[in-house]
Amino acid sequence: MAMKKPGRKQVATLTAVPYETFAEALGKPVDAVEVRKVIAALGGGYEVRPIEYTAARYDPDVARTLAWDFPAAPPANGYVATHLGVRDDTVVWMTLAPALVEGVNGDRAVSLRLPDDDEPVFRPQGPEWNWAPGIIRRGTAYLLDLDVGQGHWDGNYRFPLTPRQAEQLQADLLLYRQLWDGLVRVCQSARFLEDPSTLPGDAQSVIDARCGRD
Repeated sequence: MAMKKPGRKQVATLTAVPYETFAEALGKPVDAVEVRKVIAALGGGYEVRPIEYTAARYDPDVARTLAWDFPAAPPANGYVATHLGVRDDTVVWMTLAPALVEGVNGDRAVSLRLPDDDEPVFRPQGPEWNWAPGIIRRGTAYLLDLDVGQGHWDGNYRFPLTPRQAEQLQADLLLYRQLWDGLVRVCQSARFLEDPSTLPGDAQSVIDARCGRD
């Protein structure tokens, strides 16, 4: 019996499918027919991993999202896997290799996301409030949207607020300033840069210490 020569691992040849096939799966549970069609189109098998915190971004929704990577599918570009973003068992975004999407030319990844439903609620006005965080509403939840200048890059962080905390901050600009200063210190701390996973807990402690907890 002839032995197989060692060689590169074979990857299944995947056929490009219409853009609409992927778009229809957004917002659907992972066991929905539309999502199963996408999983089949991407080779059928996948590996689940958590989305990692980075030292430049934090969002509580992203922190609850898992990446479903498809080993049989070509990478979306040189370093990003073709994957689905799944939050609470619902597909919320996709990053796809262009070769997998019918009618797409070039080498840029195809990205599909649910519409952004963030609504600006409040941001202090005036020159002394440059780079001040804003309060946004996402559905029924409130978030403090903070950009922190770090020299050669900016960090963007969104921290959950209770309705009472959001109301307090809009009514008291001194409190707003104190909270802002405290969160900037957290975001620029050596503790966070060494371990970004500490950010949510440390930020929540500052918010609760300044604004109280319902």
